[in-house]
Amino acid sequence: MKPVSHVILLLSATRLAASGLIPLGEHVDLRWRWESPAWTCHAVTDIGGEISRDPETVFLPLADKPYSAANPSISGARFTQPANPDFDFTGVPAGGPLWIAVQGTPGNGEAWPGFENNQSAVLGSYVPTDTRVSQTTARRWIRVSLVSYQPPHGKNARFSLWNTSSGNPPTVWMSTHDANVEDSYHFTEGTHNHLNWGFSAQGIHRIRLRASAFIGPGASNPTGWSETRTVTFAVGTFARWQAERFDSIQLDDPAICGPDADPDGDGLDNRLEYAFGTAPLAGGPMPLADGLGMPAFSLFEDGGLVHQTLVYPRRKAGPRLDPDVYQPMFSDSPDGPWSDNGVIITVAGFPSHQSSLDADWELVTARRPVPQGRTRGFARVAVSVGDGL
Repeated sequence: MKPVSHVILLLSATRLAASGLIPLGEHVDLRWRWESPAWTCHAVTDIGGEISRDPETVFLPLADKPYSAANPSISGARFTQPANPDFDFTGVPAGGPLWIAVQGTPGNGEAWPGFENNQSAVLGSYVPTDTRVSQTTARRWIRVSLVSYQPPHGKNARFSLWNTSSGNPPTVWMSTHDANVEDSYHFTEGTHNHLNWGFSAQGIHRIRLRASAFIGPGASNPTGWSETRTVTFAVGTFARWQAERFDSIQLDDPAICGPDADPDGDGLDNRLEYAFGTAPLAGGPMPLADGLGMPAFSLFEDGGLVHQTLVYPRRKAGPRLDPDVYQPMFSDSPDGPWSDNGVIITVAGFPSHQSSLDADWELVTARRPVPQGRTRGFARVAVSVGDGL
């Protein structure tokens, strides 16, 4: 087989600073502590030793695959909204998808967030007036309140926080759908609690919280509010890619992190950077790893027959319910018509020196035979990104 011709894509752009967030797909607690004269808050993990991080530097991933309590190793965060009206606070119609960071043990690689305080005899003891607090004995309460919620850009999504106990309806602490819910959660000094964090859509969810308490005696001498801290959830594969590629400030700006955005001006929007494994802030189609990158098109002669040939990396579907779709098309003219008639597609693993890509990627070759002597052709790949995009 010998090449007849090939194409080179030339782009010019500006490199931007890139610093994505750290994924915490494990047990993680938001540790609120009153250290007079101010509050502190850290995202704390304990696998391989306790590590405390600024919540603004991390994100909590949730996968779009069904939850399975029977097999946590393949479990994800996707549930089905029950018909029970006790769950109407989520804003999801019965039978619709609902993604949850669960109160119980999650699946492999899923975020398992909770609230924690490891202090003792620091705050004032009292009985809250909030009727959702069932304890009637005075305790040293910390109140965490929802300051604001930013849904995925362009989506009318909802966030809710609740806990469940056997045989009882859920206790709803926060709901951006139900205006009757007071958006605050109470837990006590020196404790560690997990709840259900629910989301009505895939994408980047930004939850901004702050804490308060009383120094005492009783419900007197308020601490005042803490600084607002942002908790970022990435629901779905594309959202995880966004969180890994953009920092906390950039995630607030759809002109930088949105699927249609081209923040480095290289002519490739974020959907394409994601689809082919290139860096969205590099100022050009820079592959994130050897073997990834934009499609390569050429004409090859093989046994007297010329083939228009397109080679590109493709993300594996895995267990996702809404996979990405790559559609190669060919034409003899840049004006079309474009067609996949007669196209032969083969899928293979990567060469041994790139085998680390095989877990998440595959190498696709799309070929179309054309008449002998043809010395030019055109190809393109239409990409439909999953995750509701």
